Amino acid sequence: MKNQRLIYLAIPLLFTLLVSNLLDFTSSTSRVNQSYPAVVCPPNTDGLTTAISLTSAKTAARKTGAQSLRTSPVGFSRYAVAAQSAVIEAENVTPLVWQVRSGVWAGAMGCSAPSSSQWFVGGTADITSKGSLHLVNSGLGRALVEVSLFSENGAISPRTFTIKANSYISMKLATLDPGSKKIAIHVLTRSGRVNGFVVDERGKGLASLGGDLVNPISAAAKVVSIPGIPQQVGKKGPSPHTLRLFVPGNIDARISAEIRSTDGSFAPVGINGRAIAHKKVVEIPMDIQMAAGTFALHIKSDLPILAAVFSPTKVKNKKDFIWSTPAAELTQFTLATSGVTPKLVFTGKNVRLDLTLLYSSTKSRRVTITGEDIATFDVPDGVRGVTFSRISRGTSGAALIAAKSGYGYLPLNAGSVLTNSSVPRSNIRVLNP
Repeated sequence: MKNQRLIYLAIPLLFTLLVSNLLDFTSSTSRVNQSYPAVVCPPNTDGLTTAISLTSAKTAARKTGAQSLRTSPVGFSRYAVAAQSAVIEAENVTPLVWQVRSGVWAGAMGCSAPSSSQWFVGGTADITSKGSLHLVNSGLGRALVEVSLFSENGAISPRTFTIKANSYISMKLATLDPGSKKIAIHVLTRSGRVNGFVVDERGKGLASLGGDLVNPISAAAKVVSIPGIPQQVGKKGPSPHTLRLFVPGNIDARISAEIRSTDGSFAPVGINGRAIAHKKVVEIPMDIQMAAGTFALHIKSDLPILAAVFSPTKVKNKKDFIWSTPAAELTQFTLATSGVTPKLVFTGKNVRLDLTLLYSSTKSRRVTITGEDIATFDVPDGVRGVTFSRISRGTSGAALIAAKSGYGYLPLNAGSVLTNSSVPRSNIRVLNP
């Protein structure tokens, strides 16, 4: 009888210990730390002027190439970088970079967190090329990066680069595959915190042919949306556009395309049903006969593809060009616009979203954007940031910037997204095994 009573007392005790251990295990594995990774901006090289739009002068930043990795408030809502690359603690804000070669060309790009894989569909390595590829390592250790280049002739052997901590290296596009006119570049990070940046600058003798920053593409996709392609019409008619395509797989792809504009939707001539050779960069001329404005290009493929559109531009009688690259489905984030007044372009079957305009005077205003196929909005002067929210499904966007220095384009992709990291939990057994 006594033993039986002891058993009755032991069972609840064992059950309590078991439950407490399970609860302790659950709590120790569920603790996470949420944060936004710092974003990295393209480096400022000789002859260029780089200005970074921020929403607050209190935003903390540092530069590569310095011994100290400590960040400090920049003190300005538009941050001018004289050298190196800026690493910015921007949280959920995406800083906008406006890079200029004074009187020659201009380009736009959003600063972004390091990525393990980046594609660049744009640029040339022929005799006109003055462009370059920059690889920035913002981490604390050495980085290992593999660069693969493809052209109209196929692939060349990948090259591997080692980058010192908190520094960057540059190489001319013409040295990667001399003579190639159409190129696509894949930057694959094997280790480290690396961002790739491509500058497509061209010239013939002493004459400039313009330039642009080629925005990166994270991965190939079967559905590609290029939201903002400028349509300019001069005395000789509409400016020509060129669609550049690349199939990274081992099988040819077949594509179809649709142009969406305020004048309606239609299929461009010579694209639907076309087979695109794999592992070779292919270009298709696009003769778009429509009034001046902006249009979007939507491409569907039976296999994942990469695409971009090359467009000659003219601003105040100065010739330039841009590369319009795909945009992911729009998510909620804030784009910094201090010092610039971009034209925002949104595309989708039924476009609907809210814009919250943050003015320099700390006031804000909400605007609702609606439309079918395409919708645009001109950001007014004095706006330091635009927040996108309540976005309809299937909507993507881009920003176009026209200034006296040239023309720029950037897809509306969030530069940094909230990430979770596990927080280790202290345990006395670490000290007393």
